[in-house]
Amino acid sequence: MEQIFQEFLRDEVRDLPIYVPGKPIEDVKRELGLTEVYKLASNENPWGPSPKALEAMKEALNDIARYPEASGYNLRSALSKSFNVPMDYFLFGSGSDEIVGMIAGAFFKPGDEILMGRPSFPRYETVTRFIGAVPVELPLVDGYYPLHEFLDKITPRTKAIFICNPNNPSGTVRTAEDIKDFVSKVPKNILLVFDEAYIEFTDERFSGTIYLEEDRPVIILRTFSKAYGLAGIRIGFAIARPELIAGLNKVRGPFNVSSVAFAGALAAFEDQNYLEEVVSKNKEERTKLTAGLEGLGGRVLPSQTNFIFVTFQGIGSELSNRLLSRGLIVRPGAAFGYPDAMRITVGTAEENQILLQVMEDLLK
Repeated sequence: MEQIFQEFLRDEVRDLPIYVPGKPIEDVKRELGLTEVYKLASNENPWGPSPKALEAMKEALNDIARYPEASGYNLRSALSKSFNVPMDYFLFGSGSDEIVGMIAGAFFKPGDEILMGRPSFPRYETVTRFIGAVPVELPLVDGYYPLHEFLDKITPRTKAIFICNPNNPSGTVRTAEDIKDFVSKVPKNILLVFDEAYIEFTDERFSGTIYLEEDRPVIILRTFSKAYGLAGIRIGFAIARPELIAGLNKVRGPFNVSSVAFAGALAAFEDQNYLEEVVSKNKEERTKLTAGLEGLGGRVLPSQTNFIFVTFQGIGSELSNRLLSRGLIVRPGAAFGYPDAMRITVGTAEENQILLQVMEDLLK
């Protein structure tokens, strides 16, 4: 029977990996019989969203029987003023990862070559293969996105390049000079997708938006899941020229973003003071957590995000499993091809202190 069902699948789908997120807290409690569990695996904001966003979402529930205003007019208006580009440059998705799928559905064709770093956000590869296009993955260079290595891989079949900056899972950032030099050498018929999910945490906050008015196809991806603390309501957005936005809208599902998500995102975006508080707390805790991990013998890549990629040579895989048994969920590096590494979300001061203490005990 299984063989019969397998035959129904498209060839491109049959071997696609299923995305496996960080284990939920309740699952770990149930499976291991624990009462205290700390999740530091999914790059979530441990301080949560702005209180103003919570109030806005509660208010939006009063009209939950109605379909949402599909274009997100009020949020587009606020973003338009902030980014200083017209309102028709914006499109919303159920998280920016949904928009990654829209990009593939609207613009990729079977046989197209799509360049991306490895390891990076796994949805790039999945949506590329789903369409029948060819992912061309280049390894990171000393933990950094391989921008200039891409240039040697560009062929007449190259359709797009995903630029994840800051990169997930390494947390590293390519500078404005790096990106400008790279873009200047990329043919203008190649789509550049700048994934900036973690840009709010960076010092420089350099964005691909500077290329919006150039004579080349460019899409910038942002999300409210990370710094804004709204991962649970699923909303992200794309910024691009109206011609590209029109193409994405052709494959966007109707009412793909809820009215509650629109309300929460708008209130969160307007509360920039709260955002800066979160960014400041994260930077302080990231510095302390980095020092603590290095003090325990870990090799830490220089992160400007809300997570840290750390390697414990020869014991990383065992260490992540033993942390799980003690109620600390981290992201094992094996998922990214680095069995000795872990990606650890920056938590609160209490969470980070508990993590470091348990790691010290285990390493003894």
